[in-house]
Amino acid sequence: MNDYVFRSPLASGAPFIPANLGELDDQLASMMLEAPTFVDRLGFLPDQTIDSRFHQLDTALSRVKPKLGAESYAKAVDLSARAKALFLSDPDMTNGKTKEGIWLLDEISQLITDARRRRVKAELRDDEGEVTGD
Repeated sequence: MNDYVFRSPLASGAPFIPANLGELDDQLASMMLEAPTFVDRLGFLPDQTIDSRFHQLDTALSRVKPKLGAESYAKAVDLSARAKALFLSDPDMTNGKTKEGIWLLDEISQLITDARRRRVKAELRDDEGEVTGD
Protein backbone atom coordinates (compact mmCIF):
# COMPACT_ATOMS: atom_id res chain seq x y z
CA MET A 1 0.00 0.00 0.00
CA ASN A 2 1.30 3.44 -0.95
CA ASP A 3 1.09 6.00 1.87
CA TYR A 4 2.37 8.88 -0.23
CA VAL A 5 0.21 12.01 -0.02
CA PHE A 6 0.78 14.84 -2.46
CA ARG A 7 1.33 18.18 -0.76
CA SER A 8 1.42 21.26 -2.95
CA PRO A 9 4.47 23.49 -2.56
CA LEU A 10 1.95 26.35 -2.50
CA ALA A 11 0.60 25.06 0.81
CA SER A 12 3.52 26.16 2.94
CA GLY A 13 1.46 26.91 6.01
CA ALA A 14 1.94 30.66 5.75
CA PRO A 15 -0.56 32.41 3.47
CA PHE A 16 0.77 34.33 0.50
CA ILE A 17 0.12 38.01 1.04
CA PRO A 18 0.37 40.17 -2.09
CA ALA A 19 3.07 42.79 -1.70
CA ASN A 20 2.22 45.17 -4.54
CA LEU A 21 -0.72 46.43 -6.55
CA GLY A 22 -0.22 43.95 -9.41
CA GLU A 23 -0.14 40.93 -7.11
CA LEU A 24 -3.20 42.23 -5.28
CA ASP A 25 -5.09 42.64 -8.53
CA ASP A 26 -4.17 39.06 -9.48
CA GLN A 27 -5.50 37.84 -6.14
CA LEU A 28 -8.79 39.64 -6.68
CA ALA A 29 -9.18 37.95 -10.07
CA SER A 30 -8.66 34.52 -8.52
CA MET A 31 -11.07 35.35 -5.69
CA MET A 32 -13.77 36.20 -8.23
CA LEU A 33 -13.37 32.70 -9.66
CA GLU A 34 -13.42 31.03 -6.22
CA ALA A 35 -16.55 32.78 -4.95
CA PRO A 36 -18.64 32.23 -2.93
CA THR A 37 -16.98 29.54 -0.78
CA PHE A 38 -13.30 30.12 -1.64
CA VAL A 39 -12.59 26.42 -1.06
CA ASP A 40 -9.84 24.99 -3.28
CA ARG A 41 -11.79 22.46 -5.32
CA LEU A 42 -8.60 20.68 -6.43
CA GLY A 43 -7.41 20.14 -2.88
CA PHE A 44 -3.97 21.72 -3.25
CA LEU A 45 -4.76 24.30 -0.55
CA PRO A 46 -6.89 22.37 1.94
CA ASP A 47 -6.76 25.13 4.59
CA GLN A 48 -8.12 27.80 2.28
CA THR A 49 -11.44 29.28 3.43
CA ILE A 50 -13.40 32.45 2.96
CA ASP A 51 -11.79 33.74 6.17
CA SER A 52 -8.25 32.99 5.01
CA ARG A 53 -8.82 34.57 1.60
CA PHE A 54 -10.29 37.75 3.03
CA HIS A 55 -7.47 37.88 5.60
CA GLN A 56 -5.05 37.82 2.67
CA LEU A 57 -7.01 40.55 0.89
CA ASP A 58 -7.29 42.83 3.91
CA THR A 59 -3.63 42.37 4.88
CA ALA A 60 -2.55 43.10 1.30
CA LEU A 61 -4.71 46.22 1.22
CA SER A 62 -2.98 47.37 4.38
CA ARG A 63 0.42 46.76 2.78
CA VAL A 64 -0.38 48.86 -0.30
CA LYS A 65 -2.29 51.60 1.54
CA PRO A 66 0.35 54.26 0.79
CA LYS A 67 0.13 53.45 -2.93
CA LEU A 68 -3.68 53.40 -2.95
CA GLY A 69 -4.13 56.55 -0.93
CA ALA A 70 -6.19 56.94 2.23
CA GLU A 71 -9.55 57.47 0.50
CA SER A 72 -9.21 54.52 -1.89
CA TYR A 73 -7.88 52.32 0.92
CA ALA A 74 -10.88 53.10 3.14
CA LYS A 75 -13.26 52.41 0.28
CA ALA A 76 -11.50 49.11 -0.56
CA VAL A 77 -11.66 47.92 3.06
CA ASP A 78 -15.37 48.72 3.18
CA LEU A 79 -15.97 46.92 -0.14
CA SER A 80 -14.04 43.90 1.14
CA ALA A 81 -16.19 43.61 4.27
CA ARG A 82 -19.40 44.02 2.29
CA ALA A 83 -18.31 41.43 -0.31
CA LYS A 84 -17.47 38.86 2.37
CA ALA A 85 -20.88 39.36 3.98
CA LEU A 86 -22.59 38.85 0.63
CA PHE A 87 -20.65 35.63 -0.06
CA LEU A 88 -21.48 34.31 3.40
CA SER A 89 -25.17 34.95 2.73
CA ASP A 90 -25.13 32.99 -0.55
CA PRO A 91 -22.93 29.88 -0.14
CA ASP A 92 -24.96 27.89 -2.67
CA MET A 93 -25.24 30.70 -5.25
CA THR A 94 -29.02 30.71 -5.05
CA ASN A 95 -30.01 34.25 -4.12
CA GLY A 96 -27.84 36.51 -6.31
CA LYS A 97 -25.65 37.81 -3.47
CA THR A 98 -22.57 36.08 -4.91
CA LYS A 99 -22.88 38.13 -8.09
CA GLU A 100 -23.15 41.31 -6.02
CA GLY A 101 -20.05 40.28 -4.04
CA ILE A 102 -18.10 39.71 -7.25
CA TRP A 103 -19.08 43.19 -8.41
CA LEU A 104 -17.66 44.60 -5.17
CA LEU A 105 -14.38 42.72 -5.69
CA ASP A 106 -14.30 44.20 -9.19
CA GLU A 107 -14.75 47.67 -7.68
CA ILE A 108 -11.66 47.05 -5.55
CA SER A 109 -9.83 45.99 -8.71
CA GLN A 110 -10.87 49.27 -10.35
CA LEU A 111 -9.47 51.22 -7.38
CA ILE A 112 -6.18 49.38 -7.88
CA THR A 113 -6.20 50.09 -11.62
CA ASP A 114 -6.80 53.79 -10.93
CA ALA A 115 -3.92 53.88 -8.43
CA ARG A 116 -1.61 52.14 -10.90
CA ARG A 117 -2.53 54.67 -13.61
CA ARG A 118 -1.82 57.57 -11.24
CA ARG A 119 1.53 56.07 -10.32
CA VAL A 120 2.55 55.59 -13.96
CA LYS A 121 1.41 59.10 -14.90
CA ALA A 122 3.42 60.54 -12.00
CA GLU A 123 6.36 58.30 -13.00
CA LEU A 124 6.60 56.86 -9.50
CA ARG A 125 9.03 53.99 -9.24
CA ASP A 126 8.15 50.61 -7.73
CA ASP A 127 10.25 48.65 -5.25
CA GLU A 128 12.58 47.54 -8.06
CA GLY A 129 13.10 51.13 -9.26
CA GLU A 130 10.95 50.81 -12.39
CA VAL A 131 7.87 52.75 -13.45
CA THR A 132 5.28 49.95 -13.60
CA GLY A 133 2.39 51.25 -11.55
CA ASP A 134 3.23 48.91 -8.69
